[in-house]
Amino acid sequence: MGVFAVPIKVRNWQNQFLPPEEQGEEVACDALVDTGSIQLALPMELVERLRLKQVGTIKAFTADGGRREFRLFGIAEVEVKGRTCQVRVTELPHASKPLLGAVPLEEMDWHVSPLKKELVPNPESPEGPLVPMCRAAGAASSGARRPPACQGRRCSSVGEFGRTGGTAAAFARRP
Repeated sequence: MGVFAVPIKVRNWQNQFLPPEEQGEEVACDALVDTGSIQLALPMELVERLRLKQVGTIKAFTADGGRREFRLFGIAEVEVKGRTCQVRVTELPHASKPLLGAVPLEEMDWHVSPLKKELVPNPESPEGPLVPMCRAAGAASSGARRPPACQGRRCSSVGEFGRTGGTAAAFARRP
């Protein structure tokens, strides 16, 4: 598929509740689009500038086949081309390249165009995110007409492509 980067802005979502002297700064950087990664992953120096608090740890396998434990921080608000979402951040070693993973891509409803090496908006909703809620509120069982995105698909309130479905694979499966 090839690797490409996109400009992102990241903020400490909790800044709105903190006194000014405890707030983190907004960080603008380029992030590699990595549909094989689940979350937003930032090098420690950016986590420190954001003043994010550790919320836990996560065990993960890496591209080199290794397995290790990473620290999780939160909550950050990430912005890509005017669309935002709130996510946890996985800490990367100093000087690592930021990674924009599948969960924030899906929450912001960006699709990966492997040929153009760019993010493209969902063609069903180019003006902003449109997330599937096919089984929510009894739409499937009440006899209500299912939206086009849900027709003929097994989707649920956790996302059309599953909890950890990769955006690139999902884009390739779209009709």
